[in-house]
Amino acid sequence: MNINNGLTFSLTTLDKLQSNKAIIRKDSGNNISLTIFYSGLDCSLAFTDKPTPYEVKFHFPFFYLDNYFSQHPENYYHQFPDFEEQDICCSKQLILHEIINCKMQGAYRQMFLESKALELLLCFQKYHSKPQNECALCKFLNKPLEKDKIFKAKKIILSRLNNPPTIHELSLEVGINQCYLKKGFKEIFGTTIYDFVQEQRMLKAKLLLKTSHQTVSQVSEQLGFSSISNFSSAFKKHTGIFPSEFQKS
Repeated sequence: MNINNGLTFSLTTLDKLQSNKAIIRKDSGNNISLTIFYSGLDCSLAFTDKPTPYEVKFHFPFFYLDNYFSQHPENYYHQFPDFEEQDICCSKQLILHEIINCKMQGAYRQMFLESKALELLLCFQKYHSKPQNECALCKFLNKPLEKDKIFKAKKIILSRLNNPPTIHELSLEVGINQCYLKKGFKEIFGTTIYDFVQEQRMLKAKLLLKTSHQTVSQVSEQLGFSSISNFSSAFKKHTGIFPSEFQKS
């Protein structure tokens, strides 16, 4: 399906899918393609008891992206990898859910898909660019083993969003000084550990509220909040609205 000025989209139902994965490719002409194999949420719930596997594709030709990158394109195109396989994070999952379940038709559907295509492209760029920092401020990160500990810490956090470890517990588990852990995390990912945990919990909350039949109370419990009021306050602080309002929107 041609969406706008060469930007194309396809959604294919697959018979079988081994695992969720997202792939970005850039060719020598700076054309960029996104291919995502997706069979439902990575959370405990899926769209149905037997989720349908999909292949979602977007192709961004150079002349389409040139509308955005025409001034100093060298500052932009190098930020996308020639080839990279990425995880399907909560942000990507929410976008994919909206694409797959879109009921719009005609021009409105094209406008919607174009906005989601660009949103996905930004997710890919953000995922790729953050780990590429030079770590100039944290010299210990020039040691591959120490840098790997910071990435391990991030994986641990993402796997335990319902009961995230304290910085002390995290430092002991990955084997790094608390100070170095905090400094290294901020240097590589551009955010503090606390802010990262809060952001990821709210992203997962948004995903569950939009894609599952769970109540606000159930989502709160799944994410490990001590009370629904604490969850609602945290959600409103992050998004500007209460979870019940977001679920109805």
